[in-house]
Amino acid sequence: MKINLHNNIEVLFIGQERTPLIIMDNFVTEPEMLISLACDDAPYHIQSTDYYPGIRKPLPPSYGELICSQLFTLLRSTYQLKEAVTATTLLSAFSISTTPPNQLRPIQMLPHFDTTKSNQFALVHYLCDVDQGGTSFYRHKQTGFERITQTRFPQYATLLKQQATAEQLHLTPAYIANDSALFERIHCVEARKNRVIIYPSNLLHSGNIQPKQGLSSDPRKGRLTISSFIYIS
Repeated sequence: MKINLHNNIEVLFIGQERTPLIIMDNFVTEPEMLISLACDDAPYHIQSTDYYPGIRKPLPPSYGELICSQLFTLLRSTYQLKEAVTATTLLSAFSISTTPPNQLRPIQMLPHFDTTKSNQFALVHYLCDVDQGGTSFYRHKQTGFERITQTRFPQYATLLKQQATAEQLHLTPAYIANDSALFERIHCVEARKNRVIIYPSNLLHSGNIQPKQGLSSDPRKGRLTISSFIYIS
């Protein structure tokens, strides 16, 4: 399996902060090999270390090594990390959204960020079709923040906790997929089988989870993606 680096690479600059968002279609030469691997006998688990609303299982290290080696130059140039010399995969896992809306925790009903670090990037590799929902990006209305940096975090965390409590999200549990009282959606990317999107991990985002599709845990029927975090240093 190889990455199709010669395909068109689209870079969008989204939101008022003009954050680069990379989109690559037909990402790997043999996506069915990955789907077959997702369907093997190795078990999926709910991760206690994050708030992902579903189940995950890790990929072999070779996938992380492949994306780091092949995408390092692209990431360094797109995000102007001229002093960077290496890329490291912090996570690469098959992910399937399975949590019913009525079982969501309030934090899972809001856009989120993965870290406050500016040199960590999220890669979502869709292995499902458009009807399973893509990914949206958001601006926090009151602060105007689109990326949550270490400097912004204390103000944002305090304010968001107050707002979420006032909104009583637990009374109307639902996945976010558009504007809300607290957030404005600034961009949406549709899912497409073998499409990859890459963005800074501190950018506010959320999967467009589609409960009406059934939230199947079957990798061939559900919202199957590969979630990866890449650290550039």
